[in-house]
This record gives sequence, C-alpha cells and structure tokens, in this order.
Amino acid sequence: IKYYGDNDEEMTTVAEAINITQTQQKLLSIPLLSLPLRPSTLTALLRRGFATTGDIMINNTNTMKTGNDDGGIENLAEELGCSVSQSADYVHEINDALYSIGLPPLTANTTIVGRTDGTTKNNNPTLRSTNNIPATAASLLRSKLNSHMQQNSNSSSTARQIVSFSQPLDMLLGGGFALSELTEIAGLPGSGKTQLAMQLCVDARLPGKYGGVEGCAVVIDAEGSWSGAGVDRLWSLAGALVDHVKSSALRKMEANKAKEMANGGGANTDTTAPEELVPTWFTPESILDGIHIFRVHDESEQTCTLYNLPQFFQDQEEKGKPVKILVIDSLAFHYRVASSINSSNKGNFLSTTTSLTRMAAFLQELASEFDLAVLALNHLTNKLDKDSTGAGGMKLVPALGESWAHSVTSRLMVDFYHRHVPNGASPGGVMGEVRTCSLIKSPHKPNGTACFMITEKGIRGLPPQFIQQAEEAKRARLN
Repeated sequence: IKYYGDNDEEMTTVAEAINITQTQQKLLSIPLLSLPLRPSTLTALLRRGFATTGDIMINNTNTMKTGNDDGGIENLAEELGCSVSQSADYVHEINDALYSIGLPPLTANTTIVGRTDGTTKNNNPTLRSTNNIPATAASLLRSKLNSHMQQNSNSSSTARQIVSFSQPLDMLLGGGFALSELTEIAGLPGSGKTQLAMQLCVDARLPGKYGGVEGCAVVIDAEGSWSGAGVDRLWSLAGALVDHVKSSALRKMEANKAKEMANGGGANTDTTAPEELVPTWFTPESILDGIHIFRVHDESEQTCTLYNLPQFFQDQEEKGKPVKILVIDSLAFHYRVASSINSSNKGNFLSTTTSLTRMAAFLQELASEFDLAVLALNHLTNKLDKDSTGAGGMKLVPALGESWAHSVTSRLMVDFYHRHVPNGASPGGVMGEVRTCSLIKSPHKPNGTACFMITEKGIRGLPPQFIQQAEEAKRARLN
C-alpha cells in the first residue's frame, strides 16, 4: 500500500509512514478470527494451518525483501491449493481488514488513491483491487451445483430442506426450510417461534434414508429459553421423532409384506424387527448430543460467538458431523437491550445498524459456505402507520429495521390463528393451540399462509377435518 499526493507523486509506504519494520510487523501476529473476514476466507486459510497474520507474512518473507510480490502470492496459492487470483483476493481482503483497524498491510499490492494522508475528499480511503473479476450467472450456478454435489458425496443424505413435520408449512416453503439461506422468523411472544426452532433442530438429526439432512444443530441462546426448561422440551421432541421413524419403518415393512402376498409371493420370511430398520445411533440421547447450545449474555458475547463459529463448523465437518442448522434465539434481544440503555446516543444507533448489516452479510456467507440453514428469530415492534392523509395508528412489524429486512433471504411471520379469524371462532375446540405461519418474503416461492399445531409431540399439521371446519366457519361468517 502506498500513499499518493494530489499530483500522483509517490510519498511513502505505510510501513515507512508509521515507522514499523518488517521484523516488527512479524510480531503483530493478529489472529485471523479477530479480523472482519468472510467465513469462506477464514475456512480456506484455517484448513491449511494459517491461523494468524504472522503465518501468512512468514510465507511471503523472501518476496517482501526482494519486492517481488507475485512470487509470494504464487507461494501462498500453492500452499492453499487455489489459483493465484484467488490467493491474491485473500491477501487483498486481509489487507483491507488490517487497514480498517489501523494496522500495516501484509503485502504492497493494493493502492490507495487520494490525498497525502491516505484519504479521499470524503475522508474515506479508496481501495482498488486488480483481481475483482466478475462472474457470469452460469458459472455461479455451476459452482452452486458442484458445491451441493460435493456436500452430498460426503453425506448419506441428499435432502436440501429441513422438514418441520407440518405438511402445510413444508409445502408453503417448497419442501421445508432451505439450506444455504438466511431465514427470519418473527412473531409475538408465545406465538411459537422457539417451539418451531426446537422442532427444526431435532429434525436436522433425521437420517438421510428418511428424508432428513442428518446433521447437527447449533443454537445461540440469547434469552435462556434453551438452557433451562428448553432441554426438557427437546428431549420430548427427540423421543417423539424416534417413535415416529420406528412407526414409519413398521408401516413400510407391513406394506411390503402385503404387496408380496398380493403378488403371490407366499408368506414373507423376513423377520427383520422395526428397530433394525432404524440406524442404531438414532436415539433421543444421540439427537440431543447433536444439538450444541451457546448461552450468550450480552451483545459483545453474542457477536464474538457468532464470528468464531467457522472454526467450530470446520471441526464438526472433520468429525463427520456437519452442522446443518444455526438458530439465533433471538438476534434482536441484546441489540434492543443495548439500544434502550443508550437511547439518547445517536452514534450508538448508527453503530447498531452497521453491526447488523455486517452480521447479516456474515450469516449469509456462513449459510452458503457451510451449506446450512441459518434461522434468526426476531421480535415485533410498533411502527407508526400513516395513510395518504397523514392520519393513522400503530402497526406491529419485525424489529431491527429496514436494513436488516433487506438482508434476509426469506421472512416468516408466526401468529395466533384467532388473529386471522374475526370473532375468534373455534372449530373443534382447539383453536387456541393453532398457529399461522405466513411467508411474506422469498426469492423463489410465492407469499402464502399455512396453519400448524403445537402439540406434546411437537409441530404438526392440522387434521384435514379441522381445516374443513375452519373454512366452513369462515365462509359462514362472510355470508
């Protein structure tokens, strides 16, 4: 990195400007996990043993002395097992991250154009990279398909969604909650957000032969709902899932037996027990062993935990137990607490918005890099709703603002059923247990609403007769 003046005359290098020698720079071995790097970049470097900036600088020591930066990039590319251009992109990203926190760069291949103090007229540095090559839509699609094929080759499951065991909800989402996406679930307290998230964490352990993704789950517990009584609820959901799979195996075995008898195959001599059709590891204990809960108590701890997850995910992959769902319950809790404490500080509001925007980009990259579903639970807040005349009242909207809303891939709103039916009709006498889940934002599915029930065994779809009764009651009110 070099500074240039208004007349483009070379002034000095960063190392010369701040009087730091190469030997002193080596002492600045900053952990890569502490830098604002993309999860894909962190994963690529950590996999090859690059844990600090010092590791990368040692790799390029000879080229720094000779001033031939291309050789260092080539050496780094060889050790990382990637192309030279990709290696250069990694170095550019690390340099940018170091510059953002006021530290010297690793190499001298990025130019800052501006005034002699290294800034532009708006007091912001302009970083120019020579390796920012656009990708075509076709190449991105091929890369995505190849990534999915590689993930499937390393796993016994080919499923791309995590089922919720509510057929209407799964149909609304195109088969379940999609992997490689950031999904937000917002709703009032008690509407079923955490219950739905618990069900998905348990279902992520479902074996591939039964349509599951056969992975682990990670939970960032900001409100304490999972660390206390939530564990008992997870146990009951896990037991219900195991019983459901065993019952399904038994029905399948009996159906095959009846089919053979109908085809004249005689008596079925298969003495396989239903339990033997289910993997031996699939027990309530093993399901809970695959759900990892991080309890966080404030915004700083939550942010630090999230930014350190790539290493944990990598460790799980090496153990053959990949993480397939990340739940944050809830993302808004600590941000709203911090905002209420510093409500008079405008700078704090801007800082929170910036932090949320970066967090959203990080979670998107995390979902894509590790092929997992990221589920962010959110609160509702009041917003002034004005009409064309300037009059209006308050309406409930998801918290965290518009910037966050634009960052999520899909947005779901969970609510009580009676809020969608005037006068609160209750066919079947169980209306209070019914919830609605509305899809209000999705890049690949139309908006819609599905009903589900929260039962002792978990999330379940409504019985057909209940849906029919509800529709008849609704038509009666409209008439």
